[in-house]
Amino acid sequence: MLTCRWWTEKTVAIVTGANRGIGFAIVEKLAEFGLTVVLTCRSESKGVEAVLSLAKRGLTAHFCKLDVTDDESILNFASRLHVTFGGLDILVNNAGVSFSEIHSNNVEEAEIVIRTNFYGQRKLIQELLPLFRRSPAMKSRVLNISSQLALQT
Repeated sequence: MLTCRWWTEKTVAIVTGANRGIGFAIVEKLAEFGLTVVLTCRSESKGVEAVLSLAKRGLTAHFCKLDVTDDESILNFASRLHVTFGGLDILVNNAGVSFSEIHSNNVEEAEIVIRTNFYGQRKLIQELLPLFRRSPAMKSRVLNISSQLALQT
């Protein structure tokens, strides 16, 4: 049980790669805690489906399409986030791929992993950094999630 509540319903949390797995579980818990949660993933249909499944359980999350390997997608996401929510307080970088699903370990496939797990996350943080809200009561947070079980779908 949490005893020190530092967030409000105005606290905006972004979770990347959140239509299933660990990302979805994080969205679910943040929604249960009453934060404003933005679920992101590359597939619009999968993102909408995830938000609807939460709504069936009485939980609210917002969906925004985001592909961390696409600079234009990141820029569009940052712009939409700024217009819709005015900023953010928490970023959970969960979008990623792993060598575990790559069959031949060639250079091209390794580049996909590096582009997604490092460069994509770095670009996203760079674009969102100016949008982080700063206040004495609440410190902005960036959490980077890593797993050997990530899938590229």
